[in-house]
Amino acid sequence: MKKRVVIIVGSILLTLIFVVLGYMGMKYFQKKEADKKLLKEIQSHYSEYVTVQTGNLYCKKDNQYESCGSIQNNIQVALTTEEIKNVNNQYFNIAGTDYYLFYTDITPADKVEVSYPSYIAFNQNIHTREDTNLYQNGNFVIQINQEMDFVIFYQDAENYYITYLEQIFAIPKTEDIEVIESQNTEEVVAEQIPVLYFDNMETWKETDNWKEQIGFLREQGFHTITLVDFEAWLHGNIRLKDKAILLLSQSEGTVEEFQFYNKTSSSISFSTTNSVAKINSANLYQVKATTTKEQFKTMLAGEPIIIPAKEQKVAVLNYHFFYNPDGGEACNENICLATSKFEEQLQYLKNNGYYTLTMTEFRDWMYGRINIPEKSVLLTIDDGAQGTGKHNGNKLIPLLEKYNLHATLFLITGWWNIENYRSPNLDIESHTNDMHTMYQNGAQLLISTNEQVINDLNQSIAITGSKKAFCFPFYAYNSTAIRQVQEVGFELAFIGGNYKASRSNNKYMVPRYPIYKNITMQQFINMIS
Repeated sequence: MKKRVVIIVGSILLTLIFVVLGYMGMKYFQKKEADKKLLKEIQSHYSEYVTVQTGNLYCKKDNQYESCGSIQNNIQVALTTEEIKNVNNQYFNIAGTDYYLFYTDITPADKVEVSYPSYIAFNQNIHTREDTNLYQNGNFVIQINQEMDFVIFYQDAENYYITYLEQIFAIPKTEDIEVIESQNTEEVVAEQIPVLYFDNMETWKETDNWKEQIGFLREQGFHTITLVDFEAWLHGNIRLKDKAILLLSQSEGTVEEFQFYNKTSSSISFSTTNSVAKINSANLYQVKATTTKEQFKTMLAGEPIIIPAKEQKVAVLNYHFFYNPDGGEACNENICLATSKFEEQLQYLKNNGYYTLTMTEFRDWMYGRINIPEKSVLLTIDDGAQGTGKHNGNKLIPLLEKYNLHATLFLITGWWNIENYRSPNLDIESHTNDMHTMYQNGAQLLISTNEQVINDLNQSIAITGSKKAFCFPFYAYNSTAIRQVQEVGFELAFIGGNYKASRSNNKYMVPRYPIYKNITMQQFINMIS
C-alpha cells in the first residue's frame, strides 16, 4: 500500500515538474521572442543622424541614466557610432557629448547639411552660469542643466550665436552668462573694408581699365562679401577674413568671380568720402572711367583719394539753435533752424558723399599734417542753447547719430553742464566760460581786463579738456583777443565771414557760414559745393 502511495505521489511530482519546466520553457521562449522584437525595435530607432521628438536629455551616472535637460522636437543630432547588441542599449549617446537620448524619443533621419557663414570666430567665449538654454529662430529648443562654455561665432544686438551639435544656436544676451576673453583663432581679420561703387557696371566693362582692375583684385587675393555681411561687420557683429571687399553698382551682377550688389537695395547710408570703410563708418570709393591704376591701388590699400591740398577749401557751417515748429515749439531769433531743415541738410550731406570732419581732423589739415577727402565739411554749433543738449530739447545729437555724421559744439562752459552734450558724434570746444554777453560798449570778451579773459579761458579749457579750437562770441575779435587766445594755447579760433576755409587762412580767424532760419536748400548746396 505504501509503495503504491509513493508511486502515485512521485508521478504527481514528476508531472508537476514537467508542467513547471514546460511553463518556464514557454516563458523563456516568449521572453526571447519579446527581446528579439524589442531589440529590433530599438535598432530601428538608431541611425548616424536622428531627428528628436520632444524628450529629455539624459546623463549616465553609476550605470544609471538620469534626466539632465530637455530637447524639443525636430532637432537633428548625430549619434556616436555603436552596434546595438542587446535590449539594454536603450539610450543612445549624442556624438561629441556626455548626453544621451532614449530610443523612443528619436527617429532615423538623413543628414541635413548646415551652411555655416564664412566668419571668423571671436576671441571670446560664453560661460553659462546656471542652466544652459539654447534657441533657434527665437524658439527655445535645448536646456542643459549645467554650466557650459561656447566660442562666440557671431552676434547681434540680442543674441550671441554659437555652434553646437553641428548646428548654430542663439544664447540671449539677457541670460545669466559671462563673456571671457580667449585666444580662439590667430587668423587675420578685416579691420577695414574697401567699398567700391561703380556708377554703371556695364559702362565700366567697356573701359580699358576693367580687366586690369579685376585682375588686380584676383592677384591680391580679394574676396567679395554680401551687403548683409557688410552691415553686420559695420556694427561689429561679425569678423570677416582679411582682404574682404564690397562691390556696388546700380544693378546686381557677376563679373568673373566677383559679385556686385545694387547700392540702392541696401538700407545702409554710404558716404562717398573716397576713403575706406571701418567699423561704424560706411565710407565708399567711387570708381570712375577716369580712375587710374594707381588710384585703384590706393583704394584697395584703404588710403583716401585726395586732391592737392593747396587747391582745397572747406565749408565751415555755423549753427546755433534747433526747434520743431510742427511740434508747437517757438524760436524767435534769426539764427534758429527748424529740425526738418537741419535733417534735410544732413540727408544731403550723407547721400552726396560728404565727409563731416572732427575738429582734430580739421586742425591737422589746417596745419598741413594730413590730407582729407575732397568733399569735406566742418559742422559747428555755438553756445549750447535751445535744442542742442539732452536737457534743452535734444534735437542735435539724435540727428547726428541717426546719420552718423560729426559736428563740433562751441560750448559756453559756465552756463550749461558739459555732460548734457556727450556723444561720439560731437566734439566739444570752448566758447568762453562766462563771457558771452554783449554790452552797450561791446562784446564782454573785448572789454574785460587781460586777467579776466585769461582766467575765463583757462576755466573753459579745464572743463572741455581741449585747446584745439576756440570760437569768438558774436564773431567779435581784435588783435588783443587773438593774442589772449594764443597765450592760453588754443590752436585755432573761428569767426564768421561767409566764405570757405583754406590752409592759407589766419589760424585764429577761420571763416564760417552762419546758418539762418530762412536758408533754402539751394543756398545750403551752394555753400558746400
